Amino acid sequence: MSHHEASRGRAGGRSEPAARDLALAVVARGSSSPLELPGDPVRDAIFFRLLGLAKYDRLVGAMAEALAAGDLPATDRQREALVAEHTAWLHHGLMVERLLLEVGDVFGESELEFRVLKGVALAHLVYGDPAWRVFGDLDILVPSHRFDDAVRLSVTQLGGAQQSPELRPGFDREFGKESLVRVGRIELDLHRTFVAGPFGLTIDLDRLFESSTTIEIGGRELAVLDPPAIFLHACYNLALGDHPVRLGSLRDIVQICAVYDIDAGDMADLAASWRATAVVERAARLATRDLRLEDDHPLARLSRLEVPNREARLLHSYLGSARSYQRALASLAVIPGVGPKLRYARALAQPSSAYRASRGWSPGTQWRRFAEGILRRG
Repeated sequence: MSHHEASRGRAGGRSEPAARDLALAVVARGSSSPLELPGDPVRDAIFFRLLGLAKYDRLVGAMAEALAAGDLPATDRQREALVAEHTAWLHHGLMVERLLLEVGDVFGESELEFRVLKGVALAHLVYGDPAWRVFGDLDILVPSHRFDDAVRLSVTQLGGAQQSPELRPGFDREFGKESLVRVGRIELDLHRTFVAGPFGLTIDLDRLFESSTTIEIGGRELAVLDPPAIFLHACYNLALGDHPVRLGSLRDIVQICAVYDIDAGDMADLAASWRATAVVERAARLATRDLRLEDDHPLARLSRLEVPNREARLLHSYLGSARSYQRALASLAVIPGVGPKLRYARALAQPSSAYRASRGWSPGTQWRRFAEGILRRG
């Protein structure tokens, strides 16, 4: 189903909302948004489109919460389908959390500090019940200088399989965003930074390990980012993540604002220090627009930030049809020093034989793909 669905059905002579409209109303629950859910169950065709959208957008927990609160009217058939889907997600979530505890044991023995990110962290931090925020994989942030150790331990001690070789040896720990390691049925995303491309290279990564808060799982405390970094990370996910935007990312940022005392001025200053004003402004603008937030909401205030021209150009590299190549070129503009720039450019132009083999590329394929990519306009 398209995220731009605009069709309307008829039931009892009334106009029914489209599935995306319903999803936005689910996201908006508890905020200052005027969006509301209907007072009566919608037709099955609309409801099951909504459920399909919720599965993609990680809103199954939000739907279940609305149902439990009596805010989402449903027929018996609709209720049974939602409960079954939610139960399956929760079962998967327990497996993800079990892997997290194993990661804690293995990394702890090697004195490898880490921070739990995204779904698992947010479920236990900003939602009234962790069941209301489903997640599909495990995201961990590790220090750059221990990145190779984290990958090695995940493979040798946890029995994982790295899904893709790095472009060239040492590239991931210096420039990369993450490495994906599959451990059984679970994807373990080992992050060095929040996002690929130029905006991931200007984050103060050392600051992310200077302070933390904690979540408790299985009777154990695990470190997560501090609240300002949690908020900014949510902005990166919303502004620079999936296209079109996943509505679960909208829900996360609104929940963070509801739980923490987000000061728009402080967040603007932190974003500026990371050269990420454009990221925060875009995330706030998307949330304010789609949820119709009031002018005094922190996100509405941040949506009015003035974006430096240089950052606006960097942001464009994330939004075009050739964004992977545009980001690669834009990254060169923010990498400091001639040596690092040359290492980055060489990795793009001359990937290792292992990387080429993993994609079935001939030695000249990357040159051709890179040239085609940068010549396209998005």
